Amino acid sequence: MVMVTHKISDPNGLHAVNAAGLARFCMESGCRVRVVCKGSAADARQLMGLMRLKAKRGDVLEFEVEGASEEWAAKELKTLAGELL
Repeated sequence: MVMVTHKISDPNGLHAVNAAGLARFCMESGCRVRVVCKGSAADARQLMGLMRLKAKRGDVLEFEVEGASEEWAAKELKTLAGELL
């Protein structure tokens, strides 16, 4: 398992558009990705799970990436989170 953290800088926090982008990437990566924020966790492949986190600007997302290509997926996820959030 590889861990990646990201502090949200988007003024709107984790909203539907950027959550959809994260979920799409996580589904396509072939890895299991779990995200934790303020003590709550969600499967990052599920849009509604991400939305239920209610992550705001300044919150830290902790991604746990697990699977055959976890190193690659974690690196790409960190880049994507920086672009989207």
